Amino acid sequence: MEIEEELTSLLPTLDREKIICIVEHLTDVIGVQQKSDLLFVEAEDLKPFLTPIQIRKLLLAFKDGNRPENLNDTITLKPCPAASAETSSHPPHPSSSTSTTMYNHYSSSWVSHLQIPWGRFPLRLSHAITRGDRAHPEDRRSMVRIVVEVMQVHCRNPKRASCEEVAKIIVNRYPQTFADFTEKGERLGCGHYSLLRSIKSRVEHVNRDNTTHRLRQTKRTRNEEDCSPNSNATSPKKVRCLVDSYGCINWQPVELPEGETPASLEEKKHILLTIFNSEGPGAVERPDVDDFMCLTYISQRQLINSCPSLSVAEIQEQWPFLFTRKGLSNHFYKLTGIDISECLSQALITKGRRIINYFSSQKLKCNLGIRTLIQQIESEGVLTNNKIGTATILLMMKYYKEDEDSLFVLADETSTRMSLEAESNLPITPRLIMLGKKSFMK
Repeated sequence: MEIEEELTSLLPTLDREKIICIVEHLTDVIGVQQKSDLLFVEAEDLKPFLTPIQIRKLLLAFKDGNRPENLNDTITLKPCPAASAETSSHPPHPSSSTSTTMYNHYSSSWVSHLQIPWGRFPLRLSHAITRGDRAHPEDRRSMVRIVVEVMQVHCRNPKRASCEEVAKIIVNRYPQTFADFTEKGERLGCGHYSLLRSIKSRVEHVNRDNTTHRLRQTKRTRNEEDCSPNSNATSPKKVRCLVDSYGCINWQPVELPEGETPASLEEKKHILLTIFNSEGPGAVERPDVDDFMCLTYISQRQLINSCPSLSVAEIQEQWPFLFTRKGLSNHFYKLTGIDISECLSQALITKGRRIINYFSSQKLKCNLGIRTLIQQIESEGVLTNNKIGTATILLMMKYYKEDEDSLFVLADETSTRMSLEAESNLPITPRLIMLGKKSFMK
């Protein structure tokens, strides 16, 4: 309470919820327990919440007891949703949890201290957990109610990200009981989607009559004027990055490769352009091109993440090798840590077979277009992996009543990109150019 009172006296213009947000960060993350501990707070500890000038004024007040006259008039919280903790009218109870895992910098502080009440779960569910059996639907609903009740002690209206962290804790500890599996025992996606949906639905249900806890911040719009350096508003570039960088492990590097300078990277960029203009996209297989594309990754990301955003054509003009299959796959791997070529191929094969089998079993219930396509697919006999992927896409397009021409462009086997651009009126939106005619595509 004395920490909260100290911050309130220094920042009287801030509402209590924002004060609690900073207090929770200082106590749960930094380890401040009493007012005297504020002497040891450093600028890095407050960086996610305040601007440098504001931090320096607070540190001066903490260490010397000095309070500049204009301190209360100038300090405001800097909007930074990725680093701020969720607010609550109830401060979290300090406790040590043995069932939590390490979270990244963006996790809510109260979730890392949340203790899952395993002992309060229904007896039948406890037995299922012990045996590794699936949870009964009624027991699962009871468990969700109990978990949400405990979550609301810390935060009345947890956000989806916090609900997902809690769902991960439960599923990672007892995957056989709570994870999402198919009838054949194959894990579905992340494995915790259905539990996340149940937890979030329960949160919204218990808050249905409490409009205060259901209020959300007004969405901010972006325009080029807000991107100007003199704008006082939160940088739209940062807002966009916080959304678009989800799932990425290397969204925007800040350190140059060892031994490189901005000038040397720019020189390598010009070399890549020269090679592409003289040898074409096939030069992407050259070892030196591969090395240069890897070294200039930071420059590629800076251009892609620039604000205002550039068009695809503008990016292609500066980084043409990025629009080759190998260049795009390598870039995606550095961005997310995922080999997209391998993952997509495996997904099309495994999930594709399941989709084809489903439509085949439901053939009599399907419309004429799907039945005709199924017959053509079955007439092919044993499908190769490539045909499985194509057939799956075509089936889904038929199911959603999409025109095949909206995705595929059929061309002669001897056609090249240059000849197609010269002879055909290609649409402005992206298409997959299929060389040769597949029987089940007609």
